[in-house]
Amino acid sequence: MGFEKFQISKATEQNWIRLGSDSQSKLTRRANKTLSSKRIVATNYLNNDDALRLLDMVKSINVPIEDIIYTLSISYLKWAKIIDKDYVQQFLSRYSQFNLLDFTIPEDVWSLENDVLGFIYQSLISEGERISTGQYYTSKEVVSYILDGKALKDGETFLDPCCGSGAFLLGVKTNNPTCLYGFDINPIAVLIASTNLLVKYSDFEFFPNIYCLDFLKKDLFSCGTSQPDDVPFHFDNVYTNPPWGSDKAREYSPYFPEIKSKERSSMVVVESLRRLSKDGQSCFLLPTSILKINSHKDIRKHIISRTGIQRIDLFDNNFNGVYTDYFCIRLSASKSETQTYTVYNGKGGIEIELSDEDIRTGAIPTTSISRTDADIIHKIESLQHDDLSHSRWALGIVTGDNKHKLKDIQSEGLEPIYTGKEIRPFNLEKERAYIMYDPESFQQCAKDELYRAPEKLLYRFIAKYPIVAYDDKQCLCLNSANILIPDLDGISIRSAATLLNSSLYRFYYSIKFTDIKVLKGNLQKLKFPKLTPQQDIELSDFACKMQLTGFDEQKQQELDMIVYRIFGIQKSEQEYIRKELR
Repeated sequence: MGFEKFQISKATEQNWIRLGSDSQSKLTRRANKTLSSKRIVATNYLNNDDALRLLDMVKSINVPIEDIIYTLSISYLKWAKIIDKDYVQQFLSRYSQFNLLDFTIPEDVWSLENDVLGFIYQSLISEGERISTGQYYTSKEVVSYILDGKALKDGETFLDPCCGSGAFLLGVKTNNPTCLYGFDINPIAVLIASTNLLVKYSDFEFFPNIYCLDFLKKDLFSCGTSQPDDVPFHFDNVYTNPPWGSDKAREYSPYFPEIKSKERSSMVVVESLRRLSKDGQSCFLLPTSILKINSHKDIRKHIISRTGIQRIDLFDNNFNGVYTDYFCIRLSASKSETQTYTVYNGKGGIEIELSDEDIRTGAIPTTSISRTDADIIHKIESLQHDDLSHSRWALGIVTGDNKHKLKDIQSEGLEPIYTGKEIRPFNLEKERAYIMYDPESFQQCAKDELYRAPEKLLYRFIAKYPIVAYDDKQCLCLNSANILIPDLDGISIRSAATLLNSSLYRFYYSIKFTDIKVLKGNLQKLKFPKLTPQQDIELSDFACKMQLTGFDEQKQQELDMIVYRIFGIQKSEQEYIRKELR
């Protein structure tokens, strides 16, 4: 068996140099982490004393990363006692351009249980490199949970199209490693994954089916020279943790017109499902934004219309250097007549059946609601007259350098700027920072007319439900606070603030959405009634009074009673809402 099928594109050849450098370029804007040269130790991936000592040693060596990984791979193959095998030497000949370094590697660092090579590589590359390329490898614990002892039948194929160091390929059980396939755009990852498989299956004489290929390129499986002859078009299993983030350069977007969001992980899902055999199974580790944000309904609709959702697992830990929650979704190639699946969140599982509304809107819910929840929501939505979808929105200012641009003391030319912490129902607390308003110097800034609107609402970004302040003083806000200028038929801005600050709408939001962020896409889905002129005046007057007197628990109860009357919420339902919001 030859190694001719190992292919590297021209673009990949350029990556050898780029991936080997530890860029020292400084951030031009503090929030632009893609330029960060900071290194993050991947302890969530592997937390092992021997591996940490090895990392400390290699970090002090000022040589290209690929030479370090090559040298460590040689040591690992020696430890497995297969370094002198002809097929291993033929494999290593593909990396003759690398340098074998002269440093002592403790043999006790190696084991079949730990991916030390993957840990070292992740911990050596810069934060910017990891962010721009989406290189966040899946820990052994998460892989083990997802695979759940999965064993392949004879001849059953398994593909990880974004395999990294090969965690899923190493975790699945098989009697024949030639049924395992992995693709990755990163040649160093290909070296690591191949070495890991050679060591794990040291009793087999084989070349790992790991290819340096770009899974999202449409010519991957063409008849051209880039296609290895013995790689199947369809696979029985596709399991992967794809790169997360937008295809900003539009490198792949033309190939995936159905993915309007330009999200790369969504494109990987689409392409994986295309490569799945008729009775195949797939599994994807994805950011939870895929389930929640309106712009990602493209992939949700694709999943609902073409597959059978089997199970969703929600995780509450994060990858090193990433603060995004993630989930795992398991899909079958055959579409279910009724989309029913189980959601696990660490506290047990709940059964979910997609409603006609879910299917129409492209929703994949992860929580079920009680009969009382459903009755209350029905009362709200049955009075629907309008929503916030045609309102005006703006994000708060991102300065890119808060340390230097925000001041603690007001002086000439500076004006107050508010954060989410200062937002209270109806009012803004006293400002804690001041800024020179210079939009050209900010990393992100909305149109001046939105900050200077005669009246607007400011709402906290990090919260379980809306907390809304009314502003008619043209105040500025940072990005922990966002702007809403409602356009609701028959509902004034002050009345909108009153509804959003009510316990009923807080309950409504928290039942519909489980985020810890108040997202524009979620707010746009809330339904608002047709108020009578008298009701609008009553709600607006209440907001005016709160601006003068302040808001407290007693005023909350007064507000709630006004809103409950509008929607016909019974006393028992009111008590239920109070308990749920505690």
